[in-house]
Amino acid sequence: MRRIFLTFAICVFCLPLAESQTFVINDVLVSAPNARIADTEFDPYLNRICWQSGDDHTLWTCSLNTSTWALSVPDGKEVLVDTALVPLDQTSNGGEWGFDQTGTFLVYNKLINKTRYAAIAYETFPTWVLCTLTDAPNRMNPHATQNPNDSVAAIQYIRSPSADNTKYRFLSSLSWEHTIYWFTDAHWALNEQILTGIMCNDQVGQVDPSECGFPEQLTNDPGTVYSLPFMWRAPEKGNQRMFFARANDSEIRVFKETGAISGRYTLYMSFPSPSSNPAYDKIASPEPFVYQGQSYVIFMASSSPYETSYHNSEIWIAKIDSLDPLMRMVSDTSVGIRTDPEAFATPDSLLVYYTEVIQPNSPDAIYRLRKCDTGIGAGLPTGEPENDRPDIPGPVIYPNPFSSRITLQDATGSELFSLAGPHGQVVWKGKNIHRENFSSLGDGMYYLRIFSEEGYKTIKIIKE
Repeated sequence: MRRIFLTFAICVFCLPLAESQTFVINDVLVSAPNARIADTEFDPYLNRICWQSGDDHTLWTCSLNTSTWALSVPDGKEVLVDTALVPLDQTSNGGEWGFDQTGTFLVYNKLINKTRYAAIAYETFPTWVLCTLTDAPNRMNPHATQNPNDSVAAIQYIRSPSADNTKYRFLSSLSWEHTIYWFTDAHWALNEQILTGIMCNDQVGQVDPSECGFPEQLTNDPGTVYSLPFMWRAPEKGNQRMFFARANDSEIRVFKETGAISGRYTLYMSFPSPSSNPAYDKIASPEPFVYQGQSYVIFMASSSPYETSYHNSEIWIAKIDSLDPLMRMVSDTSVGIRTDPEAFATPDSLLVYYTEVIQPNSPDAIYRLRKCDTGIGAGLPTGEPENDRPDIPGPVIYPNPFSSRITLQDATGSELFSLAGPHGQVVWKGKNIHRENFSSLGDGMYYLRIFSEEGYKTIKIIKE
């Protein structure tokens, strides 16, 4: 087994740069307004989702309308796959897609006589063949490899939320369960049967299941607690491997292989939460995505690092490029509970879907699906521009357009202001904006966000 060593580099904090085209937020509802569609996962090959119902614990699939990219069936209940799943509040994870040369399948948690098991549903068109791994009780949160070119897929899961070990099986030998000791928070590399995870020293490690070995340490940053590691091959970097991990819940650190299959990694770039809202200083639910030869990360900016805590949040996309980065909020400016962002590529644009949660602690909680344009790709927007929201109380801003100073009327002095360019880049943040001279600021449209005790609102202003 080859050794993997880490080399070090100076951390590069990415600052968003403007693009040539103005981005307009398009954040629209694509499910029924009273839906119960929880934990959606996307099948990019047949343009559909799978999801688990939060009320009756059933597993469904539903196709997307390829004209609007909304759900073909508004409540999501198009094809029933299985019943009696483990409730989401006990697992925090629903069904997951898996692919190999033999076809498509779903992995999920099945509840039998109050015991949870990992289960697999194989698609045979038009039905699903169900298989529960009853030889191993008390397993949860299964995830599968997703490369349709693999000769055989693999699945990994854990025994309990506090488990120190990761377990995995290959679908060709389901009776053989392997264990990776002291290896948690594991994720399959994008389109590869490689696992990244967190070692007992809070550092990122890697395991090749085909070698049945011990985790190999990839980072060496004492005092840093890593989580949510994801690995992929970056086409813009000669198909070299890259991986990111969340550092101390509030920063994404991206590492790049130093040469083709060298096994040595160096810090490539990093960034904290880009939100202009000071309360949203945590990063949650980050995932990598490759689109048109470029790597991106989608994530939540929130006051909590956990997507299942149901805190208010924003949805962002970041371009992984230390020289020409892009940091863009794609959800609208309303205050709301957003969770589980997922990237999805149409033939001509990159979209991001997320779940909007209404009254999460109520028996009648709503989990509905929303879709955001990213402004990335050649296609036209697939939604409508963000609707105007009712203004919250706050100061009146004038003049608009302005040339050098922004004047306030009815301000209390406790407000916090954030001025951002047309692509979301923050150019100034602080109190007492009326004292600032913006003469040197370039002409054009800006977004002024005003935070107060009642909430926040965003105003478009023009500098000329």
